[in-house]
Amino acid sequence: MPMNKPRFRGLLEDWPAKVLSLLGAAGLFFFYQLNRLEERPFSVPLTVRTNGRYVPASQYPRTVRLVLRGESDAIFAIPENDLVATLDLAGFTSPGVWRVPVRVERRGSAVGIDPLEVSVEPSEVAISIEERVTREVAVTPSFRGYLEPGYELAGFTLVPDRVQVAGPSGLMAGVTDAVTDPVELSGKSGDFTVRVRLQPRDSLLELVSADVVEFSAEVRKAIVFKTFQDLAIFPSGLAPGLSLRTPLPAGSVRVSASRLELEAFVPGQDTLVADLSGITGPGVYTVAIVPRFPEGFQVESWLPMVGTVSIERAPEAPRAEGVP
Repeated sequence: MPMNKPRFRGLLEDWPAKVLSLLGAAGLFFFYQLNRLEERPFSVPLTVRTNGRYVPASQYPRTVRLVLRGESDAIFAIPENDLVATLDLAGFTSPGVWRVPVRVERRGSAVGIDPLEVSVEPSEVAISIEERVTREVAVTPSFRGYLEPGYELAGFTLVPDRVQVAGPSGLMAGVTDAVTDPVELSGKSGDFTVRVRLQPRDSLLELVSADVVEFSAEVRKAIVFKTFQDLAIFPSGLAPGLSLRTPLPAGSVRVSASRLELEAFVPGQDTLVADLSGITGPGVYTVAIVPRFPEGFQVESWLPMVGTVSIERAPEAPRAEGVP
């Protein structure tokens, strides 16, 4: 034991300098290790947990930014879905505005890695919560594009035509419907059925009963109405040897047909006809006026429906000299 005293005294000599040297070495080792660590930034979805009675009533970030700090091989081997960012509202049992920390949970390959530092931005979120309300609302379709020229949407059905929507009480007070994703009309010229997803009017709303509906459309030729004015009335069926004393007046016809059929139609001399086939001799007669249109046209009305005609014998043609 006496032999060790000089050695012990030697260890204690200049001890402040030796302690500083040890601290310096430890600091150098720490900074060396720190410089070896790398950073990996990325974004992950922000999951909100509620107790089912109170839900978010104000917008909040849907993603947060994470920065992993650690050894390169370790942090770049972690899948992004092994880190879950959560805003936990389950403990809140009254409406109000609260500041809630963002919690990051390590899963799978992210567990057990050392060193590993995880920072999140934002680290907390100010959020308003209100009581959750559920209501049944109508489904409203939205459309994109146009039917083939000359066709129109005559009607449609939705199955279901009403769905349940839930959300914060203040927002739900103004909710009257849920809208579909756009139904594509381009190129359609006949009935069709498609399944389309529903979109709530606000991202804070939730579709409860259904998020897909069946849309069935009735497509028909577009019907257009048109009135033809100043149509000459054509005398039809007058017996030989008889003639009109005075010409017939002009008339008008109102018809309906597809736009394409109306655009292609040109009235002819027999579009409006006076039927004289029952007249056998001179005199004054009341006769029917009849419109004649191609198949596909619907005659709505016409004037005049009857007319008065004066009939006389047609003058005989003069005979040439020498002809018996």
